[in-house]
Amino acid sequence: MSDEPKARPVAAWMERVAAEITRGRHVIIHGNVRDLVRWERGFHPLRPALTSLLTAFGYQLVGEYDIVDGLTFTEPGHEQQFERLISGTTPGAAPPADGARGRMAQALHNAPPPALNNPYDVWNAIRRALRQSGVPTAFMVDLADLALPAPDRAGDAEKRLLATVTKTMTEAAQAGSLRNLVVLIADDLGSLPAWLYRERPYINVVKALRPTFEERYVYLKERHRSFHEADRATDVVADLRVLANLSEGMAVTELDGLWRMSRLQRVPLAEPRTLMKRTVLGPRRDPWRQIRTRLTDFTPRLRERVIGQPVAVERVHRALTAATVGIDFVADPHSAESRPKGIFFFVGPTGVGKTELARGLSEFVFDDETALARFDMSTFTEQHAAERLTGAPPGYVGHERGGELTNLVGQRPFSVLLFDEIEKAHASVFDKFLQVLDDGRLTDALGNTVYFSETIIIFTSNLGAKETYGWLDGSSLPDYATVSQHFERSVRDHFTRTLGRPELLGRLGGGITVFDILRPEFVARITRKLLRQLVASAARQQIGLRIDEPAAIEEVQSRLRDPEALRLGVRSIRNVLDERVRDPLVEFVFAHPGQRSITLTVRPGGTDVRAG
Repeated sequence: MSDEPKARPVAAWMERVAAEITRGRHVIIHGNVRDLVRWERGFHPLRPALTSLLTAFGYQLVGEYDIVDGLTFTEPGHEQQFERLISGTTPGAAPPADGARGRMAQALHNAPPPALNNPYDVWNAIRRALRQSGVPTAFMVDLADLALPAPDRAGDAEKRLLATVTKTMTEAAQAGSLRNLVVLIADDLGSLPAWLYRERPYINVVKALRPTFEERYVYLKERHRSFHEADRATDVVADLRVLANLSEGMAVTELDGLWRMSRLQRVPLAEPRTLMKRTVLGPRRDPWRQIRTRLTDFTPRLRERVIGQPVAVERVHRALTAATVGIDFVADPHSAESRPKGIFFFVGPTGVGKTELARGLSEFVFDDETALARFDMSTFTEQHAAERLTGAPPGYVGHERGGELTNLVGQRPFSVLLFDEIEKAHASVFDKFLQVLDDGRLTDALGNTVYFSETIIIFTSNLGAKETYGWLDGSSLPDYATVSQHFERSVRDHFTRTLGRPELLGRLGGGITVFDILRPEFVARITRKLLRQLVASAARQQIGLRIDEPAAIEEVQSRLRDPEALRLGVRSIRNVLDERVRDPLVEFVFAHPGQRSITLTVRPGGTDVRAG
């Protein structure tokens, strides 16, 4: 049996709250305030836990207020006691009346109690209660970030409310050994007026943190019998330790999703990694389990799709094999927080199949080309653009929308992520990628964590392509080894010298995959493939199309003898076929609606398209 973790009876941040109360300071609690909190060896909602804490300190009157439910009291008789306090009938409640300030306080104290019809009236009543010194009094004000507007956006009435809140805290009296107290509870500290707490000696801010490993373990242990086949687990402590480790960042209330998913998907407690994966990624079909039997088809299928790039196809095939086997230099490759299934850096000349291989990979693994998500990194050239990936910081426009990358992976964890022309991105963008490549996860501006363990990440680049253009002007072309050395050197120089970020290169490891230049011997095969795609497209429109392939291939080869055309790679082939095949065909079909049989022949100087 493994050593069993022990949780403290009270959350550490709750102890900080207690320390501030001891010092006689008001408290703002923000962050994970809607979760259960560790208190008195159990887990409780925050407001009851705070009530218990305040009562333990000796506060004899504890009230709660929020803009929805108004002013409430948890203990019998506290409401009547509060009414006596604000009406001045409680012994010892009257403040001292010496001097002008005392006379003003006495006048306030003797005024009739407010009707409590609006937030200003409530705060005025709380102010009265906290000014007295006879009864130790504390109020918890929930949803404070929604109830207190920023001064620059406030009218006269709102400013009056803010002033009342401030005076309530500054005028709070000492009641015996305790100072009367206000505890503000806010989800988002940034939505509270900053002047309310910054450089104010009478108030302090405490962040409600997510549960610790020990707290998560204890909570799961209390509910472990709810898991599927919990009675068959041979080492419950070890299984729960794994779950507690993998659930880092989860709230206590989110942990209930583990045993619910366990029962729904019939995943036993003895398989904690599988359970966590299902919980984080959802009860989806795992494509990595499906492709193992199909991997023998990968190389021939992709070589037909990406012609002339056998090394690149083989590199990807090896990575897929490793992904399905699950053997890697990580302690737990099945964790939801493990590295992506594949990390590639495709580099080479333009138009040689980098994006096409990414599409083919997406279709093979996920049976869907739309699982390929493409990010044009030429739009991420500014430093602030990096925030688009994870979302704008709090207080900025668009913060509530989250990030482009984190939203996408959160909704579709099984994806191929293509970051095109990565060398054009601002250096700050790479800081986001470091987290993904190292930890397999990324946290957005809203605090949500997404996992990249089921993704394939591909960076593409044309680094070094300009220097290769001169090769195409000569009578002979360099072999692949020369091409590979050139592009690998260009990538290393860019990361180490231009960016000054060699650690980024280290994260790629052996993932640099060099694509060969377009060699003339592959032009005919690529042309034939594109022509057959055009025939298939026509067939979907119920048109039987016959193309004189040899003539079309000869026209393409003739055009690509020009080095300028050859530099554009497959795009030049597409351009020729658009001009000499597709455009004449489209014009003929448009002029002859209903024609179901067409023959097309490319000849010098023109194209013949006829019916039949």
